[in-house]
Amino acid sequence: MKPNGDSKSVKEALEKICAHPLFANSTVYTRLLSYLVDKALQHEDIKEYSIGADLFGKDFVNDENNGSVRIYMYKLRKRLDAYYAETYPQHNIFFEIKKGQYNLHFISKKEYIKQNQNAAIRISFKQLKIAAIIFTLMLIALFGIKAIVNQPAALWKPFFERGSNSILVVSDSYVLMATNEHGEKHATIYSQIKDDADFFEFKKLHPDDKLETTDYTMLSKMAPYCTQNLTQWFVDNSSHFNLRLESELKLNDFKENNIVFIGQYTSMNISASFFLKSSKVFTNIKDGYKYKNEGVEILYSTTHQPGSKVEYAMVSYNKLSPGNVAIYFVSNHDIGVMATLRNFTDKNWLKTFYKQLPTKTAHFNALFKVSGIQRTDVSCELVELEVLED
Repeated sequence: MKPNGDSKSVKEALEKICAHPLFANSTVYTRLLSYLVDKALQHEDIKEYSIGADLFGKDFVNDENNGSVRIYMYKLRKRLDAYYAETYPQHNIFFEIKKGQYNLHFISKKEYIKQNQNAAIRISFKQLKIAAIIFTLMLIALFGIKAIVNQPAALWKPFFERGSNSILVVSDSYVLMATNEHGEKHATIYSQIKDDADFFEFKKLHPDDKLETTDYTMLSKMAPYCTQNLTQWFVDNSSHFNLRLESELKLNDFKENNIVFIGQYTSMNISASFFLKSSKVFTNIKDGYKYKNEGVEILYSTTHQPGSKVEYAMVSYNKLSPGNVAIYFVSNHDIGVMATLRNFTDKNWLKTFYKQLPTKTAHFNALFKVSGIQRTDVSCELVELEVLED
């Protein structure tokens, strides 16, 4: 656990991290990181209990089932990953907390780069089950494939370039098992609970609710339809993608891949940090979007009429890390995602859409009004377009 440099250099590195926006507004994580650094400098071997007792005191000691330390350590690792992904060229000393451990280590820039380049890919059993379903859909899509003579629209070119890496991210909902007053169990979803950390916080506020975690998540019907659509689109263009569920997504995925996201904003976790991040006119509201430009403010939210429904879907195309891009198909209901994706994988429709953009390389946020009764009887109308700087 010997630092790569003296304690003064380590403390200077700690000050830089604590001043960064990822940590500056969170006393919990700055305290936890400072504590771990001090213990590492003192060559002390620490355990979960000692962290809980030192930082959380009586509340932790008196609750033998308290999982707060594991939750905070998990989120601290994520924050450190995000911090170094953004700033690593600036550093010579890196703080590392290995998964499943509590001791902090100091490593060199060379070792940090080597570890990130050679990170192993781990696939859970749950992911394998989902992958098997998607693979079946991919096999079905392979039949009847025809070669496309024309080049794809500009927004798809980064995905279809030789050697590019692309990920399809499918939103999924965190599922809990609830027990009612009769002792009967049933699956349920809470919009404010998106992961284990949210569940832990919810339980603290509602200790009497009989809720348990499950080992599965829920996908809506847009997932198989849109995956089949994208599978054929990528194969037609001699390309492919890897699959991630939103609940399994890692920050490193955004640094190393092009991203296609399909699904609901309410199910976003990590993706929410990147979606609409460059927009100057759009913000999310409860069931739609707010558009505000030059003093004019318009709310676009879902409306229900007899026999029909109108919703709004956002297609956002933006840069990620240098050389990588992301395109999001987002609505809080299935038909919005399915309708916009159908259009953006239609080369004739894309030619018409690109006439509204100043350049072929422009990035944009496009809001669509989607209405219809059945999945095959849907209208999709562009209502607002924000062109972003290249």
